[in-house]
Amino acid sequence: MIRPQLNSITRLARAGALEQAWTTFHAAGLSPQSDDPDVLTVYGRLLKDRAAGESGAAREELLNRAITAYERASALSHATYPLINAATLAYVAGRHEAAVTLANAVMTLLDDPLRAAETPYWIDATRAEALLLLGRTQDAERMLRQAIGHQPEAWEDHASTLRQFAMILAEAGRPADWLDRHRPASPLYFEGILGLAADDAQAARTIAGAVDALAPSMVIGALAAGADILVAEAAIEAGRQLHVVLPCPAELFRAASVDPFGPAWADRFDALMGRAVSVREMDDWQPLSNASVEVSRQAAMGLALCEAKRLQSSARALQIVGRGEEGGGDMAGWEALGLRLDRLALERSNAAQVALSPEAEVVALIAVPESLPFHFGGDATLLIGQEGQHAYGQSSLADAAHRAAALRGDHPEARLALDYRALADTQDGRWDRALMIAAADLEGAVALSESAALALALHAPEANVQPMGDIRTASGDLALYGLFP
Repeated sequence: MIRPQLNSITRLARAGALEQAWTTFHAAGLSPQSDDPDVLTVYGRLLKDRAAGESGAAREELLNRAITAYERASALSHATYPLINAATLAYVAGRHEAAVTLANAVMTLLDDPLRAAETPYWIDATRAEALLLLGRTQDAERMLRQAIGHQPEAWEDHASTLRQFAMILAEAGRPADWLDRHRPASPLYFEGILGLAADDAQAARTIAGAVDALAPSMVIGALAAGADILVAEAAIEAGRQLHVVLPCPAELFRAASVDPFGPAWADRFDALMGRAVSVREMDDWQPLSNASVEVSRQAAMGLALCEAKRLQSSARALQIVGRGEEGGGDMAGWEALGLRLDRLALERSNAAQVALSPEAEVVALIAVPESLPFHFGGDATLLIGQEGQHAYGQSSLADAAHRAAALRGDHPEARLALDYRALADTQDGRWDRALMIAAADLEGAVALSESAALALALHAPEANVQPMGDIRTASGDLALYGLFP
């Protein structure tokens, strides 16, 4: 029964949920004193990830503990995976001679017929990493290319290898730009116009050509009638993943942004929803508005950035606008990060439009204990008090996150939360989500809604945001994230 638990912990670590991975490790009764090499390998992985967020003596101690765990795991299992990790971490810790010794041991073990079995990708990737540690960069790149050839779409495995290579090259002070030749394809954020006829073959061909040229690993966006659906269909046809981010429940979105354009679009929406790898709804009940669409746009862009980080790649965006019209939605935040943005202009072939409510506004909501003495200042406004909590609203998500994190540092016992959503009326209950999230009481972190967590990847890319599972509410499970120091 231990294998499923270890797989779950590894998946959490790969997803960036390090604190949750540690919690699961301890809850499962796993111990670093174990003689199980799989337990020791996972333990080394968790220590390695924690060391990445530390510096100085704390980092050195974590790296040395990880090296010890990996070396023990390899000795017990005769496996190359933990041994190459020990070698790379020794190098990163400044123990270069020890790293070379371990890298040579890896090369010897790879040729040992009695070593633990591995996939063709990991055999060649491990050899490539050892070659890089031994200073044979050209041989390492050749072997890395061969490894990727075995499993060209094993993007998470490629990302893990590239992350190791980047650490080695950074410690060595050697150029790392050649790694770009081997990075996984980019996640693609997309958005586009509504005004296209369902039978507009020219628009479909043009959009499919653009998607093929960009060759993304996945596409991320909404599914409004028109360009959105055409992008998603082109991606599915090309064998790419589709991740859907909606501003409101799917049935409300469909009624407002798909049904008015005819049953053909509605059928295609339903088909794509069934084929999506994931569907995220940024609000659990409120109808569509300009503000809720903007929250959803920012969250979808943030998801593209998170996926790019996970895959050691870079995110791109495709924006489809009407020919002769001014640009579509505001992409200033995206462009400020130096990310690639492609715009495609199409003739509108359907005059139908959708009028959304302009009354709501995008608000960052901070939930804090009512008894906590503090003053936010700026444009933060007290909106409501309930169940011992106050909810403050302000316009800047990044500022709100900074203030909440600072408050958490001063009052580590306080239950704090940050939500990001469209708000039209402070008495309509839409601030309830911030209070529900605050009740989760995450140790050492500010609790975040999914919309806040994803949008922060766009507004504050340096923020340490981690997924923390779900909390159960009267209206269903609610995704929970944590903002850690």
